[in-house]
Amino acid sequence: MNLSMYEQLEKVDKEKTRAKKIALLREYAQSAPMKIILDLTFNPKWIWLLPVGVPPYSPAAKEADVHHVLKHDARRLQYFINTPEGKAMKTLRRETMFIEMLESVDRFDAKLLVSIKDKKMPFKSITKKLVQEALPEATEGW
Repeated sequence: MNLSMYEQLEKVDKEKTRAKKIALLREYAQSAPMKIILDLTFNPKWIWLLPVGVPPYSPAAKEADVHHVLKHDARRLQYFINTPEGKAMKTLRRETMFIEMLESVDRFDAKLLVSIKDKKMPFKSITKKLVQEALPEATEGW
């Protein structure tokens, strides 16, 4: 089954033991998009160049098959943070592009994006410490 990024993190959150959470995180983080999401959430070097809070957007329809969109478009997130690509973009264009992305992804992935933009993980048990323990090589220097 093709789980959205939100659904993958939700499964990790629902695991009962820390060991199972770590194993599942490692499994999901074999994909670059999950590593990107976790990095943008917890790595202090990344600063989002977007206003705090929920922007005005229309979530994708419940029945829309868009579980894969964030996985496919995760690399576009570089335009919303303090990268050369992000800094070069005009503010209005960056904010419009973010809203367009929110409207194109799964409705729960959109909620995930809004949360991580504000440096908050919507799942309480998925902490910076847990991610660092699960993925020490990917989180070195955090």
